[in-house]
Amino acid sequence: MKKTLIALATLAAVSGTAFAQSSVSLTGGIAYGYQSTTTTADAVASTAASETAAYVPGVAAKNNAKASGFGMDTAAIKLTVTEDLGGGLKATGVITAAGMARGNAVTGEDMSLTVAGGFGSVLVGQIEIGSGIRGLAQAGAPVNNMEGEVLAAASAGTDIVKYSAPAINGITFSGSLTENKGIATGLEAGATNVGASAYTVGAAYANGPLNVSIDTTNWNSEAATGKADSRYRLSANYNLGVATVGAGMENQKLVGGATNKYSMIGVSAPFGAVTVGAAFVKNDTSATAGTKTGSTFGASYALSKRTSLNAHYATWEAAEANGAAKNKKTTLLLAHSF
Repeated sequence: MKKTLIALATLAAVSGTAFAQSSVSLTGGIAYGYQSTTTTADAVASTAASETAAYVPGVAAKNNAKASGFGMDTAAIKLTVTEDLGGGLKATGVITAAGMARGNAVTGEDMSLTVAGGFGSVLVGQIEIGSGIRGLAQAGAPVNNMEGEVLAAASAGTDIVKYSAPAINGITFSGSLTENKGIATGLEAGATNVGASAYTVGAAYANGPLNVSIDTTNWNSEAATGKADSRYRLSANYNLGVATVGAGMENQKLVGGATNKYSMIGVSAPFGAVTVGAAFVKNDTSATAGTKTGSTFGASYALSKRTSLNAHYATWEAAEANGAAKNKKTTLLLAHSF
């Protein structure tokens, strides 16, 4: 009996120590509101009945597609687990799920596992990768992110292995390997999906009001014509006190010689509980000799540290056969984070 009590006491002590060295947190976001969109494109000349402009034989008119209504913008939870591994090492695991509203299919989002210590950190996982210049260039402005409208659309999911060195005088160097989502479509698939991998090296600087990021990427050279071959990106923002300004550019070379060039300028300013901002974006694509431009404006009113009212408006256009196609989007949201 005495031995059993001693064993149980020892187990309790060990378990208590283990739990003391690890922690679990649950965070997330909820946003619901109203959105109105209008998109315009060249109509086929032979379908005069559906065209909103006067029909002229052989000339493409414009079709306007309009949609509006209430709906969910965000319903996501994020589970973060950290553990002290001892010896100055720490492990952090993250799992995110979204679409958590009635009538919606719950979808998996980012997942990652990071081990960090004096050597820096190594992250492995599957994450969404958006526009690499937007994070700094948008300057914290509460606006439409313009991804998919003018800037490149965010990836559905990318496998990543990334090393980040310890910061030295505010500078952090990093290198990563990314692949299309899932081993079956990654580098391991060989010739069935060539060009799926990319290698990126970069540096970030953060010191006081200034933040700068620069990187360069090379894709598998066997990628098909029209696929990404290489790129370089540079973005920065600076907090002036009364406002934060940002700018960024990305030059992308495609296999076959065509190019994509993205640029963004942003500004945000706080006025008490209200933050206002604007961003201007451009995309030049030599493959189609087309240019897209856009601008977006927004405001956020903080009801508390976690709850806010948000409004933003965006308009963008692209060159088409029958003049520029103009599109616009208006969004009103009540958002809460926890």
